[in-house]
Amino acid sequence: MPEVLPSSFRLQAKETADTTFSRVLVQNLFKDTLFRPGVTFTNQYTERAGQIYARRLGKPTVYVSDATTANGMRFTHAQTADSLIMIPRRDRVNVSEEVYEIVATLRADGRSIDKVTEVVQAFNEKCQMQYVGYLLQTPAVAGQVEVGGSTLTADSGGDTIANITEFTASVLATREQIIVNGGRANVLLLAPEMETILLTNASLPNNAFLPETNEERLRTGRIGKLYGIETYTTNLIGAGVPMNIPVAGNALQNIGNATLCDYIMYDYNAFAIAVDLWSPRIVEALDFTGSYAQCDSIMGGGVTNPALAYAKVNAAPVSP
Repeated sequence: MPEVLPSSFRLQAKETADTTFSRVLVQNLFKDTLFRPGVTFTNQYTERAGQIYARRLGKPTVYVSDATTANGMRFTHAQTADSLIMIPRRDRVNVSEEVYEIVATLRADGRSIDKVTEVVQAFNEKCQMQYVGYLLQTPAVAGQVEVGGSTLTADSGGDTIANITEFTASVLATREQIIVNGGRANVLLLAPEMETILLTNASLPNNAFLPETNEERLRTGRIGKLYGIETYTTNLIGAGVPMNIPVAGNALQNIGNATLCDYIMYDYNAFAIAVDLWSPRIVEALDFTGSYAQCDSIMGGGVTNPALAYAKVNAAPVSP
């Protein structure tokens, strides 16, 4: 791809024949890579189909009777009905980048011929944003066949959490509700603002937060455990605005419910993502000398049981 030249370039605002490019590259900035199968979501539903129906088993009724009474030893017969939940795969995520052979040849760093690396990173960023969008879509209601998003916490719709007291009260209430509903609260996603509140007070006596190493934070986003819940920090949610630096590639800004979200807590087995990914590839171009670096996929996902996933969303949640 061609470069965008600064106005002071060679004092003439144009490229000249003696221009060279440094071998030192400025790294692009991308959103966190947080969602991983078997850790923060389940991908057991992935099949070769446009849409997938997951069968939710009906819960049988178990009776208790007095065995000494008349007919006390007889069974009470019933038939349990199962229900179906659809995971529709209708979201196509794709990217195709033009790579000009003459530009790749002239550059000193040689990175152009490996443009697929940057394409994969950008593609992965978009997928991560798509996944968090599935968590924050409208929750499923009774009788709905499709998967939906997380249920809003009782304190959603108000102001953002401002201190450790509000944070602790909200997180514990949400954890309690998931346990009451019969699930396991095993994933907690924090906006960077919430991480700051938590870590600022991490040294308080009797604090329940067990920190992880900083290397793990950089590698997976996991910062430790809070009340036994695997806790992650992610810039996929939160109202923080990335600095507008004068270098292309600064991280994208959150939009919609993602920018209004303080945290999401859920049982990862209730968050399903189904993806068909076409492997990254280089395709020879026909209309110029060079190639296309491409990634392509069809995906869908959502919460299969809204009783096991909760999101703290501020102000008035917006439609996805």
